[in-house]
Amino acid sequence: MLWKITQNVLTTIVVLYTGIHWGIACIPGALLVLYTFDITNNFILLHRAIYLGISLGLAYVLWMLTTIFFTSILGFIFKPSIGDERSPFLSMTTVRWAFHNVLDRLAKPCVHHMIPSWITDFYYRAMGCKIGKNCYISSDRINDPYLVTIGNNSVIGSKVIITPHIAEKNEIVFSPITIGDNCLIGLGAQINPGCNIGDGAVIASRAIVPKYTKVPPGEVWAGVPAKKIKDK
Repeated sequence: MLWKITQNVLTTIVVLYTGIHWGIACIPGALLVLYTFDITNNFILLHRAIYLGISLGLAYVLWMLTTIFFTSILGFIFKPSIGDERSPFLSMTTVRWAFHNVLDRLAKPCVHHMIPSWITDFYYRAMGCKIGKNCYISSDRINDPYLVTIGNNSVIGSKVIITPHIAEKNEIVFSPITIGDNCLIGLGAQINPGCNIGDGAVIASRAIVPKYTKVPPGEVWAGVPAKKIKDK
């Protein structure tokens, strides 16, 4: 009962905070639209519609960029110190994790439109993800970035789910995920807590790698649950 009440209270706070967070991110775009509205006051209707339409489109892009960078700053400041551990639902560790998770979710609709790009690489790094050189990340579904390490020259395909946490009974289980150098994680694959993907390994599209799985270097894994199908 206590957990349910706490959840409802926190959810209400999160909903209100969402409006504030996104509202702050709207300020640059709102200024652009208001400025355009003001300077086009004497334009003919069609010309004014063109300028206002363009300003609205740019305002939306500004909102996405501001949301990403604003969230990056807060995420960097409030990044929780969580390692390989278990925490009860009602604990300060879970609260810190949940707050950072809320920040991440507020940015994800914007990240979705920006991948792959240096902007989202910056975002993931600011949120704590360790990303090597020459990586290609095309997924907006990397959860708990501070628990994820991606090696050099690795490719993370579209809609790949990387999630270092899982709920078990009355606890949240956290376990870091490591993806080595020169790896390929195919479209829509899922990497679960505690997984270690060795250098040069390939995870096929739609494969689900069970928690705590160690994929040896150079192997190709596929299926649900994922299993070795061949050496690379």
